[in-house]
Amino acid sequence: MTLTWKDAAATVLTALAVLVYAAAHQSWNVWLIGSSNRWAAAVVLLLGVGACTMGTAGEEMGKHSSTRVLAAIGSLSLVFGLWALAMGSLTALALLVVCTVVLWAGSTLRHAWHPTHRPLPH
Repeated sequence: MTLTWKDAAATVLTALAVLVYAAAHQSWNVWLIGSSNRWAAAVVLLLGVGACTMGTAGEEMGKHSSTRVLAAIGSLSLVFGLWALAMGSLTALALLVVCTVVLWAGSTLRHAWHPTHRPLPH
């Protein structure tokens, strides 16, 4: 599979998640986030879910060996997100953002390096 507009959209959403983390970490006091790590975690979780919806859910990707690794990282990101929401922890927020970036990178690299072959319609 080659990179598509969905990969570009996931890149934008991931970059926004990193920006949200920077805003919370540096206390930029931007709208919606302010200086709250909890609000930042909620926004990063939503951006991460949005980026994940840009992924490929085909049968060919389910057979990939990297799918289990990415699924485990996705589960970790949920744990870190819930931790950040419950405790307002900047560390948990940072780990959530790291997981989000790793998921984006793994998915994008998988799309770029492992083309899938689909039969042509008749």
